[in-house]
Amino acid sequence: MAKIKVLVVDDNINFLQLAQLALGADEYEVHTATDGQDGFEQARKVRPDIILMDVMMPRVSGLELMRMLLAEGDLKEIPILVMTASHFDPSTEQVFKQESNVKGFLQKPCPVDILKASIAKALTK
Repeated sequence: MAKIKVLVVDDNINFLQLAQLALGADEYEVHTATDGQDGFEQARKVRPDIILMDVMMPRVSGLELMRMLLAEGDLKEIPILVMTASHFDPSTEQVFKQESNVKGFLQKPCPVDILKASIAKALTK
């Protein structure tokens, strides 16, 4: 069975390593990017099944990355889980929620079982 391709976009290197360790051992093929621009380039190259992304990142933010993905015909359908260590500004959350490809929000740090359940749920919607 083919592995689920997960792209994790976050400027926190420790979190990227944790995601690789937590997901890489199972049924996931994990790809990482350290900012939105890198994430967009990775998404075009890898064509992930799902993207986990941070909101606050250097160069290109999570919000900007989401808009870039939505503007790209064959990337706009990729489900996105938005992850943040800080509390969401309600207006920011509303912007994300308006987009059909945003499937949920996770607070970092997130237990691995909840992360996996959220990925499975996002992929079945």
